Amino acid sequence: METRIRGLLETQRNLEKVAADLDGEPMVRAMRDATLLIAADAKRNAPVDTGRLKASIHPEIRRERVLQGVVGSVVKYAPYVETGTRPHMPPPAALQTWARRHGTSAWAVALAIRARGTKGHRYLQRAVDANRERIFRLFDEAVGRMVR
Repeated sequence: METRIRGLLETQRNLEKVAADLDGEPMVRAMRDATLLIAADAKRNAPVDTGRLKASIHPEIRRERVLQGVVGSVVKYAPYVETGTRPHMPPPAALQTWARRHGTSAWAVALAIRARGTKGHRYLQRAVDANRERIFRLFDEAVGRMVR
């Protein structure tokens, strides 16, 4: 009995090329465009007091083990604005500047947070949800370019 496999090396090279392309220019471009869409909508959705959170929202492309697109903020309070908090007692001193700007007492704000927590604004999640179909199209087109 004899078995011959033809085109195995060529098939293997083509598969290696497709695997390399998953990290290549079409995918990087699609990832960049997707993160730009999300960042723009997240900025539109973010609540504004001083504008610091909105200004800090940026897209980033990372090439670690896999290609990653990240949209986020470096301000410490960004996750709490996104998801909200459970009831807790914040230090009133930390609320002084905000309370003064809004014409209220830091102590009253702290007591309200202790009773109810804070509501999440979901500015990032809404940006992802609003652009989901466009993002899928971007990656579908990138895969189509790689296959051709």
